Amino acid sequence: MTFTLENLQVPVIKKWQKVSCKVVKHLNKGVVVSCDDGAYLGIILAKEAKDLERNGTDLNPGATLEAELLDPSLLTDDEGYYIVSVTKLLQYTVWDEFIEKSKTDEVITIVPTEANLGGLLVDVYGIKGFLPLSQLAPVHYPRVEDGNQEKIFDALLDLVGKEFKVRIINVDEENKRLIFSEREALKEEREKILSELKVNNIYEGTISGVSSYGLFVTIGWGLEGLVHVSEITYGHVHDINAFGKVGDKVKVRVIGYEDGKISFSMKKLKDDPWSIIPKQFKIWDIFEGEVVRFVPYGAFIRLYDDINALVHLSEISDQPISNPAEVLKLGQKVKAKLILLDPKSRKAGATLKLNDKRSVKRAPKAEKKEKVTIKKKEQ
Repeated sequence: MTFTLENLQVPVIKKWQKVSCKVVKHLNKGVVVSCDDGAYLGIILAKEAKDLERNGTDLNPGATLEAELLDPSLLTDDEGYYIVSVTKLLQYTVWDEFIEKSKTDEVITIVPTEANLGGLLVDVYGIKGFLPLSQLAPVHYPRVEDGNQEKIFDALLDLVGKEFKVRIINVDEENKRLIFSEREALKEEREKILSELKVNNIYEGTISGVSSYGLFVTIGWGLEGLVHVSEITYGHVHDINAFGKVGDKVKVRVIGYEDGKISFSMKKLKDDPWSIIPKQFKIWDIFEGEVVRFVPYGAFIRLYDDINALVHLSEISDQPISNPAEVLKLGQKVKAKLILLDPKSRKAGATLKLNDKRSVKRAPKAEKKEKVTIKKKEQ
């Protein structure tokens, strides 16, 4: 075809024009795209490009997409790139999808982009959403005993970038904002577990909180109960953190359910060691145990399972000592002799003086009283 002014087609460039684009290259200031079959070059600014890639938009060279041309009078620099936006077009489609999923109560996946003290913020192609602290599942809820806001905020920051299954519980049409709930996304699973819940049921759960009075364990991600410190183990709990941390998988047995509160036990998954110890040990037996804890008046040595025997300061050494650490080390294996075994009181005592020849003390016999004869006075 002969080139003439009559057959020359000048591209129409106007504000908010919808254009078809192909990705050409990436620059520090954004992604360059060829618009309308090469009629002109546009650029998706860096911040928008980053958000698009985070939400799964393909911006590799050669990828095609639809965009809107912003104000044609705004050029990026001397290179003359027109500023285009993919997000503006996507918002219409994405918002309609959110509205539809809200009506059908569908579970969706979101990825928080920021956090504040109230919860997690979501940005999907410029549409803002919020996942409040109160709507987090127990396994994600930042449980801080002293209410330290800095610790709460740090815990929420750790959740940014992770996927969450949620339901939409509120839609603000005017401001195009959404409120999400992770708890609501788990309601069917929670209701199913509750319908089958009964005492003695055993579940595998996830530790969702650690406090001074016990471990919070979530079963099915949406139903939480407490393993009180007295139900963690048959022995002494010196450091509750030694029995698990948030995220650990544990098995628990249901021991109570009242007023919506579930009580779990970890120790009741096994036999009580005090039902076994009297059958395996007797007074004066010598055993080998690990030094597990120091107290001002002595040291505790592991006797069986998690049951420890106390070795009083006076029973550690023939020489007077004021601190068990003068003679022993934590984790050290030592031989000891059992000198106290009281299953009823759940107490055991030992001595490190293996050559001690003492035996069981017996109560002293009562002294015989002298017979006193009183003579009758002669008449």
